[in-house]
Amino acid sequence: MLAVDAAEAAGDPVKALALVEGMLHGPDGRPWWRPQRVRRLRQLVALGDAAPGWAWGRWVVAQAAQPRPGRDTDAADVAIDVRGGRSTLWGMDPSDALAKVIDHDWVFRQLILHERGGLDHFLRRVAAPHLLDLASEVHSWVGAPLGAYELVSERADRIVWRDLGVGTTVETLNLGGASMMALGEAVVGRVVHAGEGSLFESAPLCVPLNVAHDVAARPADWLDALSRGCRGEAGRVLTELIAKANDFDLLFDLSSRMRRHLLQPVDPDLRSDSVGAGGNGVAYDVAVVLAALSGDLSLSGDDADHVWSDVDAVRPLAPLVSAALMEPETHAAIEPLLLTSDAPAISRLADALVSPADVFCRQIGDQLTSAA
Repeated sequence: MLAVDAAEAAGDPVKALALVEGMLHGPDGRPWWRPQRVRRLRQLVALGDAAPGWAWGRWVVAQAAQPRPGRDTDAADVAIDVRGGRSTLWGMDPSDALAKVIDHDWVFRQLILHERGGLDHFLRRVAAPHLLDLASEVHSWVGAPLGAYELVSERADRIVWRDLGVGTTVETLNLGGASMMALGEAVVGRVVHAGEGSLFESAPLCVPLNVAHDVAARPADWLDALSRGCRGEAGRVLTELIAKANDFDLLFDLSSRMRRHLLQPVDPDLRSDSVGAGGNGVAYDVAVVLAALSGDLSLSGDDADHVWSDVDAVRPLAPLVSAALMEPETHAAIEPLLLTSDAPAISRLADALVSPADVFCRQIGDQLTSAA
């Protein structure tokens, strides 16, 4: 574990992944590593030098949020209290429930990274120079204010929000953060900047509008605003979103489980409601990518300016297809299903997807061509 921590802090995902894959299971025969951590490493290794700067920045954030000996333990108690107390815990036993707070709770992550200085400490005391070079702009993410943002419109490559604190619009990369939202709904989160544009440093949290306005009016009191929201009319939903909705993936802002509920494949055996029980996840993602290759999905949606913010407009599906394509298992599963004659469709799909999904797509095309 210490060797993997060191390899990650040095900015070497290849070495870290080799160490992880050398010991995938612990002494009890169960998986040893958090699935999110293994997924991040496999994605970074697959992307290599093509990984955008913001992806390296998010890897830094993920490392800073990982459990470490001696870390401030009362953050979990604060997070549990915000969402309504110990009755909101979920898991097989108390240890598993606490692990799920650490892995999935949105409030806990924000406390550790920002309120308790975890990101700043990691950058100053742990991260090696090479990692800091890869994520050169991540220093500016320290101290990024928590804000409240109303969804204005969505395109395949970006999302437009209204900053409820100042009334101006903000554009972020479309990493799927709005895929489950209706226009006019709101999120809270920290918008940061990278060379490719702006994004949320971690997945934003969808909240009721009254909670969003409370955060916008008094950002420093965001914990109180969320606590009131969890005890309000929409409290049950907000509690679930805080406690269970996030895996904090590297390249996408929805967990794979939630993402797979948004598109229903044509094949009735590939049901999204099977995914949460460990069913056909990989096959489901492959089906989505194949549907995109065949032209059956509206990747860009109604992308024209005059319908961009229309509530009846078709929302773009490119972010969901991108996320399915960027799952590490998708490559190996999809390649045997493709023929050399599919190369033009793969090229068109690569042109329709934004970075870094287009890189994954072109890799599949290159492998298909070389095997011909």
